[in-house]
Amino acid sequence: MLRQLCVVLTLAVASGFNVAPAARPASSLRRSAARAPQPQAVVIEISSQEEFDKALDGAGASLVVIDYSTSWCGPCKIIAPKYDEFSEQYKNVAFLKVMGDSSPEADKLMRGQGVRALPSFHFWKDKKQVDSISGAKTQALQDAIEQHM
Repeated sequence: MLRQLCVVLTLAVASGFNVAPAARPASSLRRSAARAPQPQAVVIEISSQEEFDKALDGAGASLVVIDYSTSWCGPCKIIAPKYDEFSEQYKNVAFLKVMGDSSPEADKLMRGQGVRALPSFHFWKDKKQVDSISGAKTQALQDAIEQHM
């Protein structure tokens, strides 16, 4: 049986037939990729002073990083995926986000925290602010996270 198959394949190749295995259609590849599990960022959006206080209370002695952004800020959009990545990488750090234009309470929280540039990142430990960074500076953000962990 195997010998007959080899003869058939040899004749088919000699005759110019393509005997390569059939490729999967591109559409089925896209569907497979779409079903692959994607990592989920662990960034919690807060939008009020009460949520802010509750998050700091819940963090205890762990580092809390807060990203102050808006939906219209270009640099905020650029650094957002990296911030999400850091939230996956540093599991023992709490990552929060305040979208200042999402509600009047969020705007009030952002202003109350003295945010004057976007994006801004505030670092809290034991309910005390220990650092801040203004601007979409990926390396500075990562360095500060590692320094204060």
